[in-house]
Amino acid sequence: MDSRTPDLRDLLGKRVRILHTKRRLSIQKRIVEFEQQTYVLHFFLRKSTKERFEAAVRRLQEAGISAQHVCAGTRSRREALRAGGHWLALSFLPGTPLTRKAHPKALAALGGTLAKLNAIEGAAAGALFERRRPVLPHEAYLSLNGAAHTPEEQRWIEESLARMRRLPANQLTHGDLYGSNIIEQDDHAIGLIDYELMTYDVSGIELAATLMRPFCRQSAQRQSLLQGYLAACPAALADIWQRHAADLVFTAATRLLAARQKRIRHLAIRDRLLAAGERVLPASMRTRAGDRRAAITRNIASARENEAYYRHIARTMIGLCLAEPAIDPVRLLEQCDALFRKTP
Repeated sequence: MDSRTPDLRDLLGKRVRILHTKRRLSIQKRIVEFEQQTYVLHFFLRKSTKERFEAAVRRLQEAGISAQHVCAGTRSRREALRAGGHWLALSFLPGTPLTRKAHPKALAALGGTLAKLNAIEGAAAGALFERRRPVLPHEAYLSLNGAAHTPEEQRWIEESLARMRRLPANQLTHGDLYGSNIIEQDDHAIGLIDYELMTYDVSGIELAATLMRPFCRQSAQRQSLLQGYLAACPAALADIWQRHAADLVFTAATRLLAARQKRIRHLAIRDRLLAAGERVLPASMRTRAGDRRAAITRNIASARENEAYYRHIARTMIGLCLAEPAIDPVRLLEQCDALFRKTP
């Protein structure tokens, strides 16, 4: 451990300033400031989960990925009892989150980083820390949106599902590649943070999803991302992308659509709970509750915009693929985007 790194007891003590907290089912996260340094604390219900998390972070570093490193943690049962559970303290990765104005060089670096990440293999179709498995969304999508497609398009979706089921699903993926989790550093180098949703999956799905993220919707950005990825990834993954790009784009679009719909539902529930609580809060606390509701309203609006975009991609791309089966994925998305801009 670096001698400048404080003891875990200091980071869990009363002298820290808590900047942010986040809770998931099996992992809790706390960002704290101590002696003008920022650290990310993770609390785990199980020691085995902590050990898997630490091993995963170590594998990222061994792969040459710019990532947070472990500063401190509970190592024994006695330490865990004293700390109130199993903890890891990670460094805070300096830099700037990726934005819609991301430079093509940063996207190329991100492609190379994704290639290094996906080259790490493990157990097929399994999340590292959450009790969930990545699923192929084709059947759920058809049950909800099948009426919007012609019989020929529905057959394409069914055949795409069959093709996807034959692909290996044992490449490590980040699972949460929003711009806020991608850190642009000096000279457009890229680092990754927030590893709670890392999953072994079909790697090309995450690559396809990244091509549709808000920070990667310009042709130059998409080309740079793809070139960076294909130049650095193993030949087997490049071959899968070349042969199944359309299947991967559809799978990614429908997953992103489902994720946005789920987020909208969760935000709506939070808003209703805040509205109910607001009526009984003292006047001194209503302003803060109102600010939180306003933030939720903005987040819902943003999620609805992305929901509409991903739904459009899923509905539009199949017809384009049927008309031109070997269509380049970047050109496919460009044509979808052009049609989306014409949507009233």
